[in-house]
Amino acid sequence: MSRKLRWGILSTAAIGRSAVVPAIAASRNGVLAAVASRNPDAAASFAADLGIERALPSYEALIADPDVDAIYNPLPNALHAEWSLRAAKAGKAVLCEKPLTVDAAGARALIDGCSAAGAPLMEAFMYRFHPQHERVRQLIAAGAIGDVVEVRAHLSADIVGRDDPENVRFKAALGGGTLLDMGCYGISVCRMIFGERPAAVRGWWHRDERFGVDVTAGAILEFSAGRVGLVTASFAAEGLGFYTVIGRKGVIEVPRAIIPGQGDRVPETLIVVSDTKGHRTVEELPAVDQYRLMVEAFADAVLEKRPVPLANADTIDNMMVLDAVARSAASGRVEPVG
Repeated sequence: MSRKLRWGILSTAAIGRSAVVPAIAASRNGVLAAVASRNPDAAASFAADLGIERALPSYEALIADPDVDAIYNPLPNALHAEWSLRAAKAGKAVLCEKPLTVDAAGARALIDGCSAAGAPLMEAFMYRFHPQHERVRQLIAAGAIGDVVEVRAHLSADIVGRDDPENVRFKAALGGGTLLDMGCYGISVCRMIFGERPAAVRGWWHRDERFGVDVTAGAILEFSAGRVGLVTASFAAEGLGFYTVIGRKGVIEVPRAIIPGQGDRVPETLIVVSDTKGHRTVEELPAVDQYRLMVEAFADAVLEKRPVPLANADTIDNMMVLDAVARSAASGRVEPVG
């Protein structure tokens, strides 16, 4: 393939600077064409730092740029729908940060809008592109731990103590809070392992009333045949992201499951398998940049006019579960999904 996807970066958000933009720069099938910010100086600095060809003074200018094929959207959660749809209507493919929108209704509307515009859209769940998860599924299929009965998933980052009211994660109007920001990963993990959407959930959260958002959250997810998922997320613990799969004959642990590292700080990953007889094996997988694997897979799909690798139906399922967890956390009741 000689052609490369020309990327436009919608804002100078930290996740773009630290992970996604370097991944595009290193990709085999993408090129950084432009970045836009409402602050022209910020756009110019970002472009100079990261080797982006052009800095544009507005989001509108980026979306209208004929030399941009695809938009990466890392704006705050509540702005995902508006600007992703604007980009799609301008004929751009859209890779949008997770969660795609703040609720399932918004996700459906955005997906339908992009489909009507003929524009590819994918939610940027980068962890799904790491080979360690395919290896976990292979081990399960091979019967390494017997029938799976439970999945436990956790993600956290220590930001509560910083008490920064300007942090978008603390802004309710922008879709902040732990559940949307981090709980979405654990829910995705449980669904990935079980291969289905849970029927009901029991959710809880602790809210910081200074900001009006949840700073810890969790849920028990009820899957078919009595199988359960346990999801926890927190803004008050230091950067842990792991999951454990419990079977009738053993356990699989994935200690660096969700954010194993970025840039030059990507380590090898481990899969630990223990059985009920006391046997324990550790598999070490080579270091990979899951962000680069994501942007390359997305670019391949766009350039070759194939469906995006993470289906929009999967995104809607995840958003439906997030909605149910939020309802349950607010009501104190078990809530159905859907």
